[in-house]
Amino acid sequence: MRKSLFHGSVIHAFLRLSVIAGVLSLGSIGQAWAHAQPETQTPVAGAVVSAPQEVRITYNETLEPAFSSLVVSNAQGKQVNGAKAEVDTTTHKTMRVALPTLPAGEYQVKWIAVASDGHRTQGSYKFTVK
Repeated sequence: MRKSLFHGSVIHAFLRLSVIAGVLSLGSIGQAWAHAQPETQTPVAGAVVSAPQEVRITYNETLEPAFSSLVVSNAQGKQVNGAKAEVDTTTHKTMRVALPTLPAGEYQVKWIAVASDGHRTQGSYKFTVK
């Protein structure tokens, strides 16, 4: 009788430790598979601005410059930025692209952010020049 009681408590303790280890593993997977998401945008989504000189997005993760991009298009879908987007060489979290003088109208920003762990996210938003 004693043997089976001891055996049962060992199994119970093992199962409890297995559940704890599983929960901890799931938490670390979320960190290992992080995706770069915008934290700040200039101009911000939906903003009405006058003569922006650049579009700048700061992300919550470091970016791989070779695979990340930022394109600004006018209402007709034509790309208006002639320069390629650049990623800040200090933090590797801010991507910016210079803009020419933009006429009044609606513009769309499309971004692709590839985090340093290789995971890709993308998105878009609009702003208006008055």
